[in-house]
Order: sequence, then C-alpha cells, then structure tokens
Amino acid sequence: MESIVYRAAKFSVVRRARVVGGRAVWGEYILHPGSVAVLAVSGNSVLLVRQYRAAVEAWTLEIPAGTLEPGESPESAALREMIEETGYKPLKLTPLAEFYPTPGVSNELIKVYHASELEHVGIDRRDPGEADMEILWVPCDELVRMVNAGEIKDGKTIIAVMTALMRGLMPCRP
Repeated sequence: MESIVYRAAKFSVVRRARVVGGRAVWGEYILHPGSVAVLAVSGNSVLLVRQYRAAVEAWTLEIPAGTLEPGESPESAALREMIEETGYKPLKLTPLAEFYPTPGVSNELIKVYHASELEHVGIDRRDPGEADMEILWVPCDELVRMVNAGEIKDGKTIIAVMTALMRGLMPCRP
C-alpha cells in the first residue's frame, strides 16, 4: 500500500504502510535515486567544496557529491559531478564505502569513491545553486583535525575520511 504524496525533481515523498503485529502502520518516506561522492586525494591534500546548504541554512565543507540521473551508473555520476563541481576528472575511481544516510526516512544510498589520480579539465556546467561554490585543497592533517573537532558536519565527508584513514588511503595519520 503506497501513494505518492509529492514528486520533486530529485526525489518523491510516498505514504507507505506495512503490517506490524497484524495492523497497518503508515509512514511517509523519501524515495531517492541515490547519490555519489568522491574523496579526491592529491599529494598531501584532499579536494573539498564549500557550498551553501539551504536545508541547514549554513555553508558546509564537504567532498564533491551529487544525485544520480535516470539511467546513470554511479561511476559515471561520480565522474560527472567531479568535473561539474571541481574541474577535476578522476582517472581512477575505487569504491570506498556505501551507506544509507537517513534510513528512517529515505532509501537514498550514497556510494563513495576514492580518487588519487586526477586531471584538471576545467569546470563543466554547474547547477545554478552551485555558482558560488568554492573549491579548496585542504591538507590531510588539517581535515582530520577538523573532523575530530566537529568542524566538519557533513556525514558523507566524515565517513569517507574515516574509512580512508582506516584503509591507509589518506596521506596522514589520525
């Protein structure tokens, strides 16, 4: 039992029931096509973007990321997002992690990739809301410090950094 409550450009909200203890329990959920993110490392630095996030009414520092387009593979989306947002093309993408950021309300699955070989090709078309996005190369030790100090609030960035540290893919130590 499911009905669409709202359809947006990147997601839909549905009202769905499931049977628990013999009775229907209803909830509202976000259906999302999925997202990708890239932890791009070059030398001793990590590529981050600084962007305004209207949902939290704040500027965030995070790894480049974006939503899958219909029919697009996660690898293609990661490549597209990196070029659109940063102007860097990953020459090699390695799967790093995948997770549900908010499984209580959404089916969104974020696939995170690691990239250590990059080619600067120039920024492609950005979404209008990303026109004021900044690109920053942050030294690895500083990024780890920022994560540990709670200065980085973006979950996908925290997960990517911590996973890469545990796997020895970051040019620094915790």
